[in-house]
Amino acid sequence: MVRYEYYKPGTIPEAIGLMGRFNNEAAYIAGGTDVMVLLRQKKLMPKALISLRNIKELAAFDGYIIGACVTHSQIERDDRIKKRLSALHDAVCNLGSVQIRNVATIGGNVCNAAPSADTACPLLVLDAESLIVGPGAERRVAMDDFFVGPGRTVLAKGEILKGFMMPAFGEATGSAYIKHTRRNAMDLPII
Repeated sequence: MVRYEYYKPGTIPEAIGLMGRFNNEAAYIAGGTDVMVLLRQKKLMPKALISLRNIKELAAFDGYIIGACVTHSQIERDDRIKKRLSALHDAVCNLGSVQIRNVATIGGNVCNAAPSADTACPLLVLDAESLIVGPGAERRVAMDDFFVGPGRTVLAKGEILKGFMMPAFGEATGSAYIKHTRRNAMDLPII
C-alpha cells in the first residue's frame, strides 16, 4: 500500500503553499472518485494528498459561476442551471450513479481531461472560462484552450482550478446534451 500524508487546508493560499512544500509531488483531491482509483492502481503515488473540500471559495455556486468543488448533484438540483444552462444539467444527470454524483466534483471531472468527461462538452459549448489560481496569480482561460490533449490541461504545477464562469445567455436560448453509449446505465459516452 502506498503511504502518503493527508492535509485539509482552509484556504487556497494554504493549499498552494502545501503543494510547494512538497515540491509539487503531492496531489490535490476534492471528491476523490478518480484520484482514489489511480492510487489503488499505483498510477498516482504522491507524497501527500491535499484536500480541497474545506475551501469555501471552491464551493461557490451562483448560477453562472460554479466553483470547482461543486458536486454534480448540486448542479443537478439547481433550477437556474436546469433552466439557463440545460446542456450542463443534462450532462450531470447522466453522469455515473447517484452515489458518484453526490461526491464527484465538476472540477475533478474537467481536470482529469478525459475525452469522455461528461461536463467538458457542455462547458465548451456554453463558452465557459476556467478560473485558475497559482502561486503567482489568478488567470482566466477559455475552455477551448484549457484542454491540451487527452489527460492534459493548461494547469501548471501547483495551480488549482478555482471554478468556471459562464456568460449569461438571453431568454430565448437553450442547449442540450445527449449522451450516446453502448449501454444505458453508468457508461462513458462514445460521442
